Amino acid sequence: MHEYAVVSELVAGLLPQLEPHPGRVEIVYLKKGEMRVLSEWAVKSAFEILTRGTRLEGARLEIEPVEARIRCPRCGYTGKPDYLDDPEFHFIVPVITCPQCGAEVEVVSGRELYIDRVTVESPAPTQNGA
Repeated sequence: MHEYAVVSELVAGLLPQLEPHPGRVEIVYLKKGEMRVLSEWAVKSAFEILTRGTRLEGARLEIEPVEARIRCPRCGYTGKPDYLDDPEFHFIVPVITCPQCGAEVEVVSGRELYIDRVTVESPAPTQNGA
């Protein structure tokens, strides 16, 4: 379950970024490319476990998909790769080629995995001397 290690790195990187922002963390938005082979259930479970006892405890993790896109340097095709509908993709490393001419392609998007934004509840205003 490499999801645990991946989420551990994300949480470790996020916590210091939150220090200057008081308030309860409500939602963490994670961008995940279609080509990232990560179980959404395992990512959310790891997040729940790894955030216990931190400012992130109780925060909701929202995973937002990033569509896979490729570009062909030979014929100029830009779009989705064909392999994503192939069930064998989940068991082997796919060879991604242009669906129009068969050339090797550049992956433009779909490999991302990053925290896009965080929603933090604003702390309640305090009265002076109260």
